[in-house]
Amino acid sequence: MGRRNLLVIIAGLVVAVTLMSGCKKKKKDEPPQDIIPKILDFRGPTVVTASGLEPLEYKVAYQAGSKYTFTPVGYEATVEVPDTAYPNIVNVTWHQSSVDTSAYLVCVETSKTGNVSKPDSLFILLKKFCPWALEDFTGTWAGSETGDSDTTLLLSIVHDPADGDNVLRVKAIADTNSDGGIFAPPFLLRLFDIRGERFVDSIGNEGDVLLHVNLISGKIIIENDLWGETMPGKNHYWTGGEGSWCGCSDSINLDFEMYWSTDFSKPNKTSTVKLKKQ
Repeated sequence: MGRRNLLVIIAGLVVAVTLMSGCKKKKKDEPPQDIIPKILDFRGPTVVTASGLEPLEYKVAYQAGSKYTFTPVGYEATVEVPDTAYPNIVNVTWHQSSVDTSAYLVCVETSKTGNVSKPDSLFILLKKFCPWALEDFTGTWAGSETGDSDTTLLLSIVHDPADGDNVLRVKAIADTNSDGGIFAPPFLLRLFDIRGERFVDSIGNEGDVLLHVNLISGKIIIENDLWGETMPGKNHYWTGGEGSWCGCSDSINLDFEMYWSTDFSKPNKTSTVKLKKQ
């Protein structure tokens, strides 16, 4: 290859590199492309108690620099942004309703350059709520039990501050055929009748069932307490389960569980309890 041809090739390479550098520099200097706004991963509770007392968290996926507007449609609610550093997360308090109703929560995203997304929404089922104090639960309740024990129920619910805050006690029934200190349980009674067992005093909850009541959400939890000891046989049982209450219909619904040991992975006996205040 001649010296002249070599110089031509080198000159061509220099020009090519210069052009490529210029292209890269131009691309680097171009303004960043705007993010096309689109609502992603809209999440939050969709079946709620309309108590007007409990703020619930709703959120969407965050896009840097975007702003978000959350709007309740069809029913009133209060919307708050708890942390302005996270505008994609809001707390929504649905106002109190004494009837079952529904609403939508609509979200719109506005990008940092002003582009607006299509609205996205969640359908919210709002369950009626009539506020009760613990004292409103005390008294006589009647209803039914189905499952491992099918029977009609007539029970007494009391509130003893010694049990703790927001705890109600469904009382066992004193067995009139005994010498005292022996109790028939309020739930799953037929099982104990078949076995000929009764709860004795001074051990566990003595056959009573403790209900941990949430006065805002309407939920009830039955913890894994020692239900007590029965005779004959000195058998021990534990409780469990969950349920709900409704002040608008004066009702309690429970899914009750009984365990024969402290292995709470699976209940040994269960029943469904429906009660109404008398």
